[in-house]
Amino acid sequence: MHTPQSLGRRGFLRGVGAAAALTAGGSTLAACGSGKAAAVNEAGSAAQVQLPTYTPLANGPTPDLPGTDAGVPAGFYDYPASPTAAFASPPLSGGKFSAMTPLFTAPPPARGSNPAWQAMEKKLGASVDITMVVGDDFDTKLSTLIAGGGLPDLIQYDGLGGVPTISNLPQFLDSQIADLTALIGGDKVKEYPHLAAIPKVFWEQCTVAGKLYFIPIPRGISAGAGLYRQDLFAAAGVTSNKDIKNSDDFFTLLKELTNPGKDRYALAGNSGNGGYSGAIFEQIFGVPNKWRVDGGGKLTADIETDEFRAALEFMVKVAKAGCFYPGAQGWTKAKMEDAFQSGKAAMIYDGLPALSTSVWATAQKIDPNAKLMPFVPFGATGGPGVAWQDNVVFAGTMLKKADPAKLAEVLKLADFLAAPFGTEEYLLKTYGVEGADYTLDANHNPVQTAQGKNDANVTWKYVAAPQLVTYNPGVNALTDAVHQAYTELVPIAVPNPTATLYSPTFGKQGVALYKAVTDTVTQVIGGQSSMSAFDNAVKTWRSGGGDQMRSEFEQAYASAPKS
Repeated sequence: MHTPQSLGRRGFLRGVGAAAALTAGGSTLAACGSGKAAAVNEAGSAAQVQLPTYTPLANGPTPDLPGTDAGVPAGFYDYPASPTAAFASPPLSGGKFSAMTPLFTAPPPARGSNPAWQAMEKKLGASVDITMVVGDDFDTKLSTLIAGGGLPDLIQYDGLGGVPTISNLPQFLDSQIADLTALIGGDKVKEYPHLAAIPKVFWEQCTVAGKLYFIPIPRGISAGAGLYRQDLFAAAGVTSNKDIKNSDDFFTLLKELTNPGKDRYALAGNSGNGGYSGAIFEQIFGVPNKWRVDGGGKLTADIETDEFRAALEFMVKVAKAGCFYPGAQGWTKAKMEDAFQSGKAAMIYDGLPALSTSVWATAQKIDPNAKLMPFVPFGATGGPGVAWQDNVVFAGTMLKKADPAKLAEVLKLADFLAAPFGTEEYLLKTYGVEGADYTLDANHNPVQTAQGKNDANVTWKYVAAPQLVTYNPGVNALTDAVHQAYTELVPIAVPNPTATLYSPTFGKQGVALYKAVTDTVTQVIGGQSSMSAFDNAVKTWRSGGGDQMRSEFEQAYASAPKS
């Protein structure tokens, strides 16, 4: 199920090992500090930082479906027929830069045999060496670099808004990473217009201990409450998820969707989300986004709320009714997605970005009637549900400390990579070189060649990126559905009140403390433990560090300026 204070995109359980590896280097990181450990380790808030001034770009392409400054991505049915050049000439004049990102695809050809990579560097005016590390190995590689030195110019970090994946994070940032506040805070960001065009809500995720340390890689604010097979729902008598009025209706539907004789179940999860796709249920039952803050600044953790307990009890009921696919608790995410696309599972928890043209096409190859749709939560007792601001950024990019002239050049590189949808630069970065890597269809949409599917795997988008758009060429219905989901989700998405705060205890103990609770939750749903075991796990969480985290977050919240 949803992991409180989750590690983000690569999953909580995998992150436990990575965080342990990083913790092993904790003394090294602390030793590299500048003698200001007490100051940098204090609780802090993004509200104390002068964030970049949001300055929308003029003369961009007109979307088919409008976006908003609050984070709803604009929607496009087709790529603009006449892409504009974001840069009249290369922004850099030579030089060599380095970056490190995760890699979630097959590795691309090396620069020497990759025309897309070569074209990017020509248009940029500099060479960029990117170390692309298989996603599950990324944190281990990062910990090795931190311990041994030799950081690249730009490094991706995915602990924003969740459990820090670097031990003693503030000391590490203070000693080795550039404070961007003086470089792009306020109107200074206007020297980098594509970074300035990223709205404030994304930059708010990028501070630690009162300083701006990261460039955001924006996402769609909310990951949503899962995906569902509209065709299977309709066969069970529910045309749309909007027809579900309360948890009783939902339970009836889940039982109707489950047919073991046809190898079909209502729900499936995977090992990375606790096995039961719990975020669906938690948003239906109104569980807060990690913490709830009252008018006096007092915090209550999600696992301490009546809503969490009610969601857990409901999931136990659903499990007893046999509605979860057996054994899915040990599945990979890919296996869960295969079950969903093939119709073996009618509903899963996966983020909205996962609902793409290729996923839609795969499902329709199996069943031409398949319709994959985003699930917008209803309220368990009637009315609207609750969504979370749990996908504000994919990650953030850190800049290694350097002299001001070098950092200005690195920021020009980031600004180049943040050129938005509709530009020549975005097209090149995403699809490669026309002819070799893609051709254009009748509606000007890039169609990748076999070569392009490899060449375009260079991980530019994980170094820096513009605000997200919804773009599913050839499937307008999918673009409409995803845009509509964002339009409904973003206004009701509640923030994590601690997302831009820092707690030293949370940074050091968050992974281990929450893993004990989530392990118990999984056992309760599966019938191996009782609700009293969950209550005991919460008590242990409080005494083991949860109450201390709460106190530190409350201190940071109280000291933060209120808008």
